[in-house]
Amino acid sequence: MQKSMTVMKKVAIVLFFGLGAGYPFAACAQLAPQAFVGNNALEYNFLWYKPVDAHEKITLFNFTTFTIDYQDKARNVSEIYQVGIYNFTTSWGLAGGGRFVGGVFVPLVALSYQKATPTLYFNLFPSAQFVPGTRTLNYSLFGLLFYRPPLTDTWKAFNQLTFEPLFQGNEHLYSYQQVRIGLEYKKLFQFGVGVNFEQTGVAFTFRQNYGLFLRKEFN
Repeated sequence: MQKSMTVMKKVAIVLFFGLGAGYPFAACAQLAPQAFVGNNALEYNFLWYKPVDAHEKITLFNFTTFTIDYQDKARNVSEIYQVGIYNFTTSWGLAGGGRFVGGVFVPLVALSYQKATPTLYFNLFPSAQFVPGTRTLNYSLFGLLFYRPPLTDTWKAFNQLTFEPLFQGNEHLYSYQQVRIGLEYKKLFQFGVGVNFEQTGVAFTFRQNYGLFLRKEFN
């Protein structure tokens, strides 16, 4: 019974924060799910990014990830990164929101820097995060980059980099980098090879996960 309630709670969180935020605008938002099959773990994530007013002053940003380790269930991870952004200019904004990590909500405030062209999308969030139950602040730098130069009328190159170092004061807690290199076919889907790197603790204990990805964008 307890296990069922935990699963239902996670599903509700994903539906509300991953898809329902900003209703009724979510119905026309761009949603980009991605499946990554690696040698050590299976990962699913999706990106949801949508201006919610006519002047595009307010934007909702969501990046959700689920990871299932083949050998060690303790390494299974679910995370929802959800912020609302007030855009001062086309590039700079102020973001507020939080992240759910393993069912725990961590509020955050951040600056937002965005660059968007037909071939390049880049978003950077330097943030301060208050950890519940403590009197400490964590600091991180979440970044997301897509580069898609055209190759032919049918094909584009598809390159993605997602990264985030996380610190508490001068002490390193956790960092990751996700790299995807592949192709895009007629704006229908993207596929290719990828790798995830992780570094944990002050010793920067290293772990990697190599594999293949498949991605689809819905408008």
